[in-house]
Amino acid sequence: MSVSMVTVRRGGSREAMIAATRKLKAVAEKNGATNFVLNQIVVGTTHESGQWVISIGFTDWEAFGKSMQATQNDSAANEALAALNEVSQIVSRRTVSSVDL
Repeated sequence: MSVSMVTVRRGGSREAMIAATRKLKAVAEKNGATNFVLNQIVVGTTHESGQWVISIGFTDWEAFGKSMQATQNDSAANEALAALNEVSQIVSRRTVSSVDL
């Protein structure tokens, strides 16, 4: 069962979000993420359109936990998150697990 952290953010130009998210992607992959995607909501309610969705995937709960622990102690991760926080603000964050069908 895979695990993903899904964060919705508001604000930030396309260029600024891509640059900041690329830095975070490099750190996340170094710390065990197997999938990292940046999306932008194009259709939704008025307040959702234009928001950014970052999804970071892990193979299982163990990999997720190890990555979260490694990220807390990683200065590059803290810098990447600070850069992302400068250009956008968190609207919501969820951790979801997949269901094998």
